[in-house]
Amino acid sequence: MHKRVLVTGGTGSIGSAIVAELLANHYQVDVLCRSQQSAEKVPAPAKVVMGDISAPQQWAEHIQQIDVLIHTACGFAEDMGSIDRQFLQAVAAQAALRCDPLLILYTTGCWTFGNQPDIINEQSVQHAIHDFQWMLDNSSWLATQPQIRLRRVSPANVVSQEQQFAMPILHWELERHGQPAIPDIDELSWPVVERRDLARLYRLVLEQGEDGEEYIGCASHIPAVTLAGRLADNAVKRVAISDWFATYGTWTEGYGLHQKLCSEKARTNLGWQPEFSGA
Repeated sequence: MHKRVLVTGGTGSIGSAIVAELLANHYQVDVLCRSQQSAEKVPAPAKVVMGDISAPQQWAEHIQQIDVLIHTACGFAEDMGSIDRQFLQAVAAQAALRCDPLLILYTTGCWTFGNQPDIINEQSVQHAIHDFQWMLDNSSWLATQPQIRLRRVSPANVVSQEQQFAMPILHWELERHGQPAIPDIDELSWPVVERRDLARLYRLVLEQGEDGEEYIGCASHIPAVTLAGRLADNAVKRVAISDWFATYGTWTEGYGLHQKLCSEKARTNLGWQPEFSGA
């Protein structure tokens, strides 16, 4: 019998792809849902667990019934870091009561590495942007907790084939300006990974990954102007990154980073082969 896996954020872009990947490979899948609307999106035979990461005490006992937690849920409010820590504390408290350790796949991301002049791999020193330092702090705290086996997945910017491999913010900008728009930063390119490729990486990390290790998921690097230019025939508009801060929040600092990610570890150690380059 395959392991029983609980996915947080399981109806979002990343999480829903993970749920589909796990179901296709005959896992028992539970999906945390904070609303009936979210619950209705969960595909059979996955099981709905009603609850919210911001109120984990109401459902955290369910941790006793699973083998693996895949944590992809993340808000973008100012308190997202404290909500995540509160959630992890509740999970850790339940894990401490278990007879067997709980395997957790924790999601960080490319923005935790910050600007880097060299190619980024799992050994690179991380300099997270301010709004996402909590990912490093919280995962480091989690690694010290008893009865927890921790593995980290660090995706590039997650895209989907259905959205022309363009991040959601590029679609928002097209609607806002009536033309594609990107930050006015010279030679800006973005590391990307298609969500179904990323879902396969999560499964491989679950099946073959090593405790305490991190795995970067990146398929390709595409110039920002190329990605934005696919969305409309209009010329691509360049805007100050501070305009994105004011409109969407300072978390958008990540889109101004210069990064080249290497996924050699995932390819060599896990056999991960992304199918979608987005090129």
